[in-house]
Amino acid sequence: MNKLTLFLLTMVVYYIFVVFVISKLFIIPIMKFMALVFFLGAGLIFSRKMRKRLQ
Repeated sequence: MNKLTLFLLTMVVYYIFVVFVISKLFIIPIMKFMALVFFLGAGLIFSRKMRKRLQ
């Protein structure tokens, strides 16, 4: 195994590891938070429309 293939292999492993860790630690909680904000906003708009309709 020459140095280039070893370097490329370590880069691939490092890239997969970093992408996996970053997506686990940061992206999934951000997506959960954004989904929570979206559902809260949709619920507020929907309840406001319903309240106007009931009056």
